[in-house]
Amino acid sequence: MKVKKNPSSDSTKLATLEAQILELQDKLARSLADYANLEKRIDAQRQMFITLATVSIISKMIAVLDDLYLANDHIKDAGLQMTVTKFLDVLKSEGLEEINPINQKFDTATMECITVAEGEEDQVLQVQKKGYLLNGQVIRPAQVIVGKKLLN
Repeated sequence: MKVKKNPSSDSTKLATLEAQILELQDKLARSLADYANLEKRIDAQRQMFITLATVSIISKMIAVLDDLYLANDHIKDAGLQMTVTKFLDVLKSEGLEEINPINQKFDTATMECITVAEGEEDQVLQVQKKGYLLNGQVIRPAQVIVGKKLLN
């Protein structure tokens, strides 16, 4: 004896299964998108940590470079000058650039005014401490003396 199938029951089951498949496909697509976003966020955080570590190390090396410059100014030794040059070349290869503000307009983004002296208005007259950029970002502003027209 054969049992007759109910066609409306089969179509209902088929529709239910198709709806479940669509729902699962949607969940899969969302999960894949979430995972891709997570990977991007982790990469951005990793890059930020690398940048922070690099800035920290380079900043410490700049303090050593300052001392080497001072020693070289007092000793005037060819070997020391060669060492300072090599050390600076290594730092430059990592993206370090000196800020050279002499005879430039004072710029608060890259310079810090430590005092003013008689001279052309808002022109940098002298650099007291060199400033540096690391990959285009200021990590230490140049400490400068800025010109100002003084009253007599």
